[in-house]
Amino acid sequence: ENIGKVRNQGFEVEAGYKNRIRDFSYQISVNGAYQRNEIIFWDETPGVPEYQKSTGRPMNAELYYKAIGIFKDQAAVDAYPHWDNARPGDIIFEDVNKDQEINALDQVRNEKTDMPKLTGGMTINLTYRNFYSSILLQGAAGAVTIHYSNSGLFGNFMKDDAEGRWTEDHPTASKPRAWNFSEEYWMEGYGINNTYFLRSTDYLRLKNIELGYNLPGSVNNKLGIKGARIYFSGLNLFTLTKLKDYDPETNTYRGYPPVKVYNLGISVTL
Repeated sequence: ENIGKVRNQGFEVEAGYKNRIRDFSYQISVNGAYQRNEIIFWDETPGVPEYQKSTGRPMNAELYYKAIGIFKDQAAVDAYPHWDNARPGDIIFEDVNKDQEINALDQVRNEKTDMPKLTGGMTINLTYRNFYSSILLQGAAGAVTIHYSNSGLFGNFMKDDAEGRWTEDHPTASKPRAWNFSEEYWMEGYGINNTYFLRSTDYLRLKNIELGYNLPGSVNNKLGIKGARIYFSGLNLFTLTKLKDYDPETNTYRGYPPVKVYNLGISVTL
């Protein structure tokens, strides 16, 4: 039957403060939200190991082999349980159930999904006489995305995958050998099946900033206008994140990232 029960919980907070000191005024506002969901019940497949059950875990939590290193040589391959045809430079999968085999029973349900648990932002407005500025910061934490590219004969490797990868001359590398598209056992079509290719999407971004100057009233009167301002604004100017090659806000390796935008202009009110 198509039955199930999910619990969604969360909260949101917002706080602000404003003040004026002679010709200088400022206003700061901070907001944050926390959310989580949990599968309470659904018709699990009978006999599924506890570490593979989705009940009690977030929706869309996937099964992955736990990547614990790279086979540096053939001796390392022979010394640890491995997938059929594994060779030096391959990703080592943890033998979770300790049965000396690597198979589907060694996949573990991951606790993180592509949905962040924490989101927030900060708005700062500053004014000094005719000068003003507005700043918006935003961020998120608690989600992961897939680091993946159609590499090999199908396409080029990303720099982060090519540099520092395993080779015979670099057997102690922490990155796997070169691969061809999805032919390796650690790939599944256009996806992956292990935690090596999962990346945190935690980020803090300078989403928007505007700096400007309002012309004095005396100048406006001489020009015969109600008001005018000169301003500079920017969008997506700076981001702090450990994620390389992909945009953390887009949170997908297939999406087009938001672009940086710079504006310089004059606004006139007649």
